[in-house]
Amino acid sequence: MGDRLVDLFGKRKLEDRLQELESSRSKLQGEKEELLRALEKRDEKIRKLSSAYQEANLALKASEQRAAPAQTSSQSQSGNPPGSEAQKPIGTKLTRREMQKILKRLESCRSPEDDLLSAFLPDSEGLPEEAAKVASAVNSARGWIILEAPWLFTLLFVPPFPVKEGVSGTGSVFQLEPLREMIETPVLVVSAHAGDTFLGVSFGKDSFEVQEFVESQVKEKHSKGGWSQKRFERLRDEDIKNHVDAVLVKLAALMSKYGSVVRFAVMGGDTSILKQVTPAVGLPIVERRLERHDERRIEKLLDEVYGFIRYRV
Repeated sequence: MGDRLVDLFGKRKLEDRLQELESSRSKLQGEKEELLRALEKRDEKIRKLSSAYQEANLALKASEQRAAPAQTSSQSQSGNPPGSEAQKPIGTKLTRREMQKILKRLESCRSPEDDLLSAFLPDSEGLPEEAAKVASAVNSARGWIILEAPWLFTLLFVPPFPVKEGVSGTGSVFQLEPLREMIETPVLVVSAHAGDTFLGVSFGKDSFEVQEFVESQVKEKHSKGGWSQKRFERLRDEDIKNHVDAVLVKLAALMSKYGSVVRFAVMGGDTSILKQVTPAVGLPIVERRLERHDERRIEKLLDEVYGFIRYRV
């Protein structure tokens, strides 16, 4: 009877041990499956990041190809052949549509290492070494935006409006909200040209809320006969003064209505006219090279106002 009890207790211990081992095995199996799932998710994130990079790279290459003729012309005019050490880095102007496409692709970028860099800097201080070289050659008055995925790509942007405060950080995604805010910034636009000035108010990249065209007769060149050069210049100065006066009247009305809403005045065109108009603006000025506008395609002016310039590092 005693032997049977000993055997019974020994069997019970073995059964308990076996159950314990089975429980441990089940737990380890669960941990293994969880680790496998984590590895699959990581691999999927890497695949998505690589795919997003390839799409962004294709979009950037397409914009470079469109800009290639202008870049070649600039190189030939400057006398610096491609690859010359004296040549400045050449940026690509991105239209509103192109920038939206790039933003969409950047939104899909993910990094399991939390190492995607987003930096918004008022100057070149704090830029990575290679990006700092580009920045020092370009000398942007509006600051810099840098988006970097280590080992994949580095994008350096001149923003449409000044970066007021330096902010940078890394994470699993790019911090793109400041870029979106920039392209939705309310602005006053002044494209000033002798006899033909455009004034507009835009609340964002999509359209002008208000458009004002100031047109007047301004003598373009001196006639060979009749007037003396001095008399011609005096009459032209009077024409320009009358044009500026008309611009100031329209500008005062716009500032009265929208001055508290718009954040910047984007101004470009004839320097002599701008000097006379600027004191009446009362807003932070963003200087831009604005060509004479086309009333039939005035929306194209928004590409100059809200466009970014992109450099590849």
